[in-house]
Amino acid sequence: MTVVNPTKQERLAALQATGYIDQIQDWAKGCCAPVYYRDADGELHNGSMTFVDTGQAILGITAGHVADSIAKYCDGSLGHECQVGSAELDPARLIVRHPKLDLATFRLSAPFVTAASHHAATTRAWPPPSPAAHEMLLYSGYPAMYREERENQYDVSFVWFAGLVESVSNRNLGMALRIEKSLAPGLERVPANADLGGWSGGAVFRVIENAALARLELAGVIYEYSPASEIVLAHPLSCVATDGTFLE
Repeated sequence: MTVVNPTKQERLAALQATGYIDQIQDWAKGCCAPVYYRDADGELHNGSMTFVDTGQAILGITAGHVADSIAKYCDGSLGHECQVGSAELDPARLIVRHPKLDLATFRLSAPFVTAASHHAATTRAWPPPSPAAHEMLLYSGYPAMYREERENQYDVSFVWFAGLVESVSNRNLGMALRIEKSLAPGLERVPANADLGGWSGGAVFRVIENAALARLELAGVIYEYSPASEIVLAHPLSCVATDGTFLE
């Protein structure tokens, strides 16, 4: 776990001292799950998926390229299932893959999310508004570099970064992590220029602060990260309709 952006370090350190930052992490982790699948050669891969209740449907939202891999490799045969958290995902739950954005939606249910050992995020309104420039965001997911496999049991650590979003449009939310200069509240810090592949499909939250507390509101889904530049990109969810189809 690493927290980015030195301008927020005092605030984040105060939250850590009260234990509240751990509650924030647990809530974020609860609505974002790892996705496991094997390719044609049997090699294990993982991505991430974000759960949300729009008020009309419970959706699993992930990066389009993660959905593409699920469709390609997961046919339900032995060794080629798709596991989301602790639940098995039927690829037929796919609603739609966006034709231009790296984004896809799956039709889930409350029992499925419970079986996955997670919960669905809710928002004040749907779709959630896109964040403004320099607003504080939290990016989260399950990088494959922290994945372990023991006797067909999988485990991967949840990793998150917080900082001020630097590039905002109706298509993208971009932030440079600057890992080497970041504050690391946990016992382990993510190394600079680490390969964070696997957190595509992970949740991006707006961090809403007041004088006493901070809370999270779902705002987007990660689709790309460059280890060289440490720039992470996400799609805002303003294009997702309440039924999981796309508005544009």
